[in-house]
Order: sequence, then structure tokens, then C-alpha cells
Amino acid sequence: MIYWNSMRIIFGIAFLIYTTWSLGQISSNEWHKGIVVTTDQDTISGEIKYDFSTNMVTLVKNESVIAFSSHKLIYFEIYDEDYKSYREFYTIPYKNTSNYMTPVLFELQYESVLSLLSREKIVMETSSMGYGYGLPIVSQPSVRYDFFFLTKAGKITQFSGSKKDLLRILAKKKNELQTFIKSNRLKTDELRDLVRIIAFYNSI
Repeated sequence: MIYWNSMRIIFGIAFLIYTTWSLGQISSNEWHKGIVVTTDQDTISGEIKYDFSTNMVTLVKNESVIAFSSHKLIYFEIYDEDYKSYREFYTIPYKNTSNYMTPVLFELQYESVLSLLSREKIVMETSSMGYGYGLPIVSQPSVRYDFFFLTKAGKITQFSGSKKDLLRILAKKKNELQTFIKSNRLKTDELRDLVRIIAFYNSI
């Protein structure tokens, strides 16, 4: 009994440390150097944090905190230290759940005739802390993406991530895409692979 109580305490401490570390690895929980461009055509630089769930961007400059809704933004850019790269975000009109067009934040993942957009979300994933009977089940935050295709005409289509849905949306080049995906063993719900697929689609 003393052994198991001790193990539960150790696992509890480990979980707290791991959860804190995991949250620190999620980009939207961190501050990034960057710029925002407002609908008033102002360009402001500072430390930026974004939140897709509320479509809000917070900027700190000279100890002043400024909050922007998607209605007040055209664009913002950050340098992500975790990815070691610049990331671009745009406000684009999109139909909400009430079927009204409203400004929504999207990240630009790939730009061409058909562009790839994404919106990240934080989900809780459940797993066991090790193997064996009686070990605690824990939940930890993880980043997932909702994907969207943007045409040059400005039409946005949400993509579920499934191969079947991809081939339905991009039916005009279905056969070529099927061959490319299979020969390169690509996953249509993985961001890096999806960028390759859309780049190929635009090249044929």
C-alpha cells in the first residue's frame, strides 16, 4: 500500500511537470515577436499571442497591452521559435455556424492557385502513464488542425482530413492525386504531407 501511494504521488508530480511542459510547446500559449496590420492600415510590432477559439490577437508594445478582434485585423505575422520560421495569418470572411459571413483568422500554410489554410485547436488526449495495472490515466493537451482550401476567387472549402474527402473536393485531378498519394505514402490528415499534395495538385 505504501509503495502504491508513493508511486501515485510520483506519477502525480510527473504529470504536473509534463502538462506544464506540454502547454509550453503549444504555439498559441506563447508570446512571439511579430507584427499586426489593422483595418486602419496601421502596422504595429511587438510581442504577440493569438487565440483561434476567440479570433483574438493580443499585442504587447512598450508595456501597453492591445487586444484586436478579427474585425480589426487584416494580417499578422509571428516568428515561431519552436518552428524556427515565420508564420503568416490572415483575416478572411467565412460563414459561421449561423451561416453569416464573419471575419475569421486563418494561417496560410501554402499559397498558389489553390491555397491551403489552417486553424489550430487544442484538444485533450487521454493516455496511460506507463504499463501495468493501476497506473493513472492522464489527459494532456495536443495541437490539431482544421484544414481549408482557398481558391483565387476567394471561395473557402473546409476539408475533413480524409483521403475520400480530398478526392471529392479535388475531383478534377482525382486519378493523378491518388497515384501521387499512394506512391509517396502520404497521409492526407498530416500538415506536411498535405502541403506536398496541394503543391503537386497546383503543378499539374
